[in-house]
Amino acid sequence: MPYLISAALVVLLGLLVLWWARASQRGTFRQQWMLGYRSALTLHDKNAWITVHKAIVPSLYAGGFGAVAAGVVAGILLLIKLDSGAAVLLGVGTGWVLLWVVVSFFPASAAARAYKRTAAERP
Repeated sequence: MPYLISAALVVLLGLLVLWWARASQRGTFRQQWMLGYRSALTLHDKNAWITVHKAIVPSLYAGGFGAVAAGVVAGILLLIKLDSGAAVLLGVGTGWVLLWVVVSFFPASAAARAYKRTAAERP
């Protein structure tokens, strides 16, 4: 039973990241202190926030879809009594989503630098 709850939590984590990706893609992900690429630039400039978060969308989709898939497959493995395989898959799914969230900061940083350059060139 605890593994089944863990599988559901991994799916929920993946869905949260997919929501973050979709909101970032649409430009509706609000500035806040909890989730997102937070820097002095992005927290003080709404357009920078939107630009930077649009840059991380592919990474977030990769992490979110991977976590959802891992959680669903782990749940199926648990139902057919392959607990050890499910436990490994839950760990891999959690690591996968965390890896992609961390990797997303590279394109976010590049987008922030590009935004700063173009902002400096504006009259």
